[in-house]
Amino acid sequence: MTLDDYNSFCASLPRTTHVVQWGGAHVWKVGGKVFAIGGWDEGKQLFVTFKCSDIAYDVLKEQPGCRPAPYL
Repeated sequence: MTLDDYNSFCASLPRTTHVVQWGGAHVWKVGGKVFAIGGWDEGKQLFVTFKCSDIAYDVLKEQPGCRPAPYL
């Protein structure tokens, strides 16, 4: 996934807004509340942090490339 892919997907969702903040992170919100953050890791790879249900988290944490975010 590229940054453009990430931003295009988030923009396609209803009632979303986009802001670049927190040192260049691409932050997407609904109703002023953050639901996804896109940024770069130390290796310059795009990573996306997003909120999900507890059940979705249990499934996603077993997938390659997924890791928990310390602050969402």
